[in-house]
Amino acid sequence: MVGGYGNWENTNGDKGLMQTTEISAEALDEALCALDDLCDEIDERQDELDEYFDPESDKNLKKRIYSVKERLVGLGEAIVEPLADYLYDLDSYSCIIAADVLGRIDSSAAVPALIDAIETDADDLCEDASDALVKLGTHAVQPLIDRINDRLDDPEISKNEREIGTIYPIGTLSRIRDPRSFAFMVELLDRFAEDGKYPVDMGFLCGCFYDQHNYEIIPRLKAIAEEYKDIPGKFTHISTEAEDVLTRFEIDQVLESEYWMIHGCCHICENYDPVEEVCGISDEYEPRDAFCIECEPKRAFDCDICYSSDCDIYNLPPVYVDLKYRQDQKESVDEFEITNTRHDSDTGSISIANDFNELVLDSSTIEILNELREFLEGTGDSFSAGVFLSVDCSDAVSGKLVRNGDCIVAVCGEYMHGAEPELKPKMSFELEFDSDDIDMLIPVIDTQRFLLMCDSYRRLDESREWKEDTDSRIRELLGMPALAEEETAAIEAPECDHEFELLKEHKKYTVYKCAKCGETRKEFG
Repeated sequence: MVGGYGNWENTNGDKGLMQTTEISAEALDEALCALDDLCDEIDERQDELDEYFDPESDKNLKKRIYSVKERLVGLGEAIVEPLADYLYDLDSYSCIIAADVLGRIDSSAAVPALIDAIETDADDLCEDASDALVKLGTHAVQPLIDRINDRLDDPEISKNEREIGTIYPIGTLSRIRDPRSFAFMVELLDRFAEDGKYPVDMGFLCGCFYDQHNYEIIPRLKAIAEEYKDIPGKFTHISTEAEDVLTRFEIDQVLESEYWMIHGCCHICENYDPVEEVCGISDEYEPRDAFCIECEPKRAFDCDICYSSDCDIYNLPPVYVDLKYRQDQKESVDEFEITNTRHDSDTGSISIANDFNELVLDSSTIEILNELREFLEGTGDSFSAGVFLSVDCSDAVSGKLVRNGDCIVAVCGEYMHGAEPELKPKMSFELEFDSDDIDMLIPVIDTQRFLLMCDSYRRLDESREWKEDTDSRIRELLGMPALAEEETAAIEAPECDHEFELLKEHKKYTVYKCAKCGETRKEFG
């Protein structure tokens, strides 16, 4: 048999669990017999195979497993004591079912056996028993604390001749948000730091503080990240884990700071089903790297994970909008492209342009974007910080946004304050944004605010710099020559001989998808 869910000793003894519900012995026996019959069949299937068998991959077994679980849960606390014994039979799938069911019955009686289960070497059981303890919540907090202290004060050797560790108990405790959990984890951090013989446990513990989501630990994690960052060897990961939690806290604080609606990709959107690849707003298919201005982000942009072939945060897809403009006393409507231009992590601008005219809005800092957003939403009569206009492909001049009723008009600043007479005809240009246009522009501005507040540009640069350095060192260790610049580019962006097929049609554009690599593209018109 490959894997397994080995019999092991029940160290808890008979706890004599109280049954608070009147359940007949016959009902208990019948439910447990149904569990035994089902698991005998599953175990026999596993014994016949040379690889791991997932019973829920079989539709019939999945249905029967669900039925047996619901039957056991319905028996309530009366089933807890006999079902807890199944956790000690690691060779049978019954221990997996038992862990799940015990997590759904609100009884502290199951906690000791579930803690025993997370100390085994059976990965599936450890995870399921841990999940069950988290569901039991406050019932499990003090028993987990006691078990962790016992293992640290009086280490035991398992039957596999290894010291029973504290990783799973600590990880499980950290997922139960309770003042006692947090306080003990801080005490444990002090103990590991003073002792110095638990570097692996200390690094793991630092990472676990994220699950507590208690920002009081931030100063301590900053101190740990600074203290251990230059210590080589086995202590390096302590700083890495602390910095990772700090980064995730910073991003969470950004997400919690306001209700975000940005020009974002489906990969980070709250309303996207990544399995079905369906947008929850439109109920239509969307590729994971599709962009819309109705994205509610649930995490920061992470281009190193997404690996979209045609964009990253320095090169986000454009937004198209039809804008009214007046030039030489003539009024026209044309399609303008809204894009973000950013060459490094410190300077950027938002461009709103057609073939001849361009409005540029500085997007370098959070402060200037905040002021711009406030103006667009109704604060003040005009806005000129970081506003520039280029008319008829001429050099850009300073500009101004002026409120005109429900609309906002972009005009040339020199013209407003009196330019030379010969320049006035060229400067007599107005670009108008009505309320719908403003609603299209604000998510683009908020995207840049979001990226800057999450520090995404710097983190992406550091990630890519680290990757290049790591690749270079690996090649050096292997005795391989360094890659030329063009070779590096070829590795990062392998070309595909695209075969685009029609994916869907919208009012303003058509979407095509490559049958080979899955890349999508939009064609407007």
